[in-house]
Amino acid sequence: MKATLKYPIFKFSPDENMVYTFWKKNKTTKLAILKENDGWKGEIVVDSTGTKYIVRRSYMTGWKGIHGFTGMNTGMISYETEYEDTIEPFSLRQLQERIAERYPKVQWFEEECWDSVDDFRQTIFACKTFEELAETMMPRHEFTVWERIQDYFFRVLFSMLGIMLLYIIWQLIKKAWLWIVR
Repeated sequence: MKATLKYPIFKFSPDENMVYTFWKKNKTTKLAILKENDGWKGEIVVDSTGTKYIVRRSYMTGWKGIHGFTGMNTGMISYETEYEDTIEPFSLRQLQERIAERYPKVQWFEEECWDSVDDFRQTIFACKTFEELAETMMPRHEFTVWERIQDYFFRVLFSMLGIMLLYIIWQLIKKAWLWIVR
């Protein structure tokens, strides 16, 4: 069954501790990851309406870029996900309990600057909506106009530096060749 999810969504495996938060639809991954995870079969997706979907399978629909090559990444694909026909309600409280129980066991918990497990649980249970819970789990970062200008400026600057370096190397190779030939 195809489903139209209301974002943000929470995705987790029944037998793992990590809970992933997605703010927008992203149907791109690496082919190796899709195969390694067996199409994410059996994983649970909870959208912001409180609906629980179980992944039946995810499958490749096409290559991204030139046969999966997109800049620095290779094997990039587009994929679609099918869900089981059984749809269940999943309350905010159930999701909060799952996150509060399992997420502190994840290796990145301490790296995310939580003072203690009790502080984390208190923060999770204080959330009143799915959106607020998603913001706590993974803050949404939207670039400002100034950040975009800086990003493009540095891209252009490093591209120009790269071209200058290649030109210098080319000149050195030419001089070395002329010196060898004489």
